[in-house]
Amino acid sequence: MRQRRGVIHSRTVLAVCVMLLSGCALFQKSPRKEMESKSARRGPRPTEMADASAAITAMPTVPPPSPTPDETPAPLATRPVGSGKKARPGESIGPTITFFGAARADGTRVEPQSVDKSGVPTYLSTAGSGFMLVVEAKPGESELEVSRSVFAYVENDPTVRPDLEIESTRDLGNGSRDVCDRRRPSIGGIPGINPPSFAETAKVSDAINDFSCRFETFIESESSCTLAPNGDYAFLSPDSTTQFCMIVAKAYGFPVGDTLLSVRLRDADGNPGPIKQMRIRRPQSPSTK
Repeated sequence: MRQRRGVIHSRTVLAVCVMLLSGCALFQKSPRKEMESKSARRGPRPTEMADASAAITAMPTVPPPSPTPDETPAPLATRPVGSGKKARPGESIGPTITFFGAARADGTRVEPQSVDKSGVPTYLSTAGSGFMLVVEAKPGESELEVSRSVFAYVENDPTVRPDLEIESTRDLGNGSRDVCDRRRPSIGGIPGINPPSFAETAKVSDAINDFSCRFETFIESESSCTLAPNGDYAFLSPDSTTQFCMIVAKAYGFPVGDTLLSVRLRDADGNPGPIKQMRIRRPQSPSTK
């Protein structure tokens, strides 16, 4: 009886050991699985990354659209470059005067009383004032644009002049020698140059500046100082590109008799053009008794 119990006890102990050993085996990972687990924690191997990269199919790329060309901009307006011609001594290649004459104060054209053999027109004015003097021009042989300054003065330097050079053979108004005294309260007249001369002297240059500074400049026909027969503003000559206008005030009105006016213009390079002339005739007022 005791022997049987010993056998049973031995079997029981053996069974318990077997169970314990089996439980320990269940909680222990195999070397292979442990290596795989460690490998997973470290991340993919370089060879595996290369294989995975090679296995990815490249996505097709779409080329960027070609830029749409902008519309060609319109070229900027340019000034005439001229013919390149240089003036020889005594040659006038500057602006050509297309009109030099008189107009009424409202801008309507006045026909001359007569035109002499040299083509110089004579305009009649009973009062000697209250009308306009008009000068119009276009590019001359140089093909350069008409310059437009009406006052350029440096005391004691007669080479400095405006582009509009105009003079009278007789004093207008009181013939004041002050240069450009055209404003109140001391409005003066314009000194005469007789015979006509465009010499570069102080007397001539001062008189030219005194006369020309009383003009205004217009470069668009529809904004001119004169009127067409239909009543619209327009240059008096269809060929004109530039216009100069002056209203003759009483303070620098024309004297009784004939007064000869001479004018010329300069281009963008300072070349003077041909001289043009006209007369203003103011008759003697009838005596009153």
